[in-house]
Amino acid sequence: MTGLEQFKKIRETVPPEIQSELFKLMTSDPDVALHRMVQLAADQGLCVTSEEVRGFLGKMDEDDEFDDFELDAIALTAIAGGWESQKGC
Repeated sequence: MTGLEQFKKIRETVPPEIQSELFKLMTSDPDVALHRMVQLAADQGLCVTSEEVRGFLGKMDEDDEFDDFELDAIALTAIAGGWESQKGC
């Protein structure tokens, strides 16, 4: 299973209210949102960096996997690499 597939499986286990919180964080403070996603992944045994998470989110957005909301310009900038990544595990 690839890191992306593992990340998707983990996303399925995250409660909707946490996903909503992460989306809001992504629009207001993408670095904090990415760091939180890295932590959530690590809690489930997946060691990834913020840069990897940014790549996963970009791929998932390309594949229209965010049907429940649209990423705004700030979130898209973060996914596209507009902010420096943080180290993962």
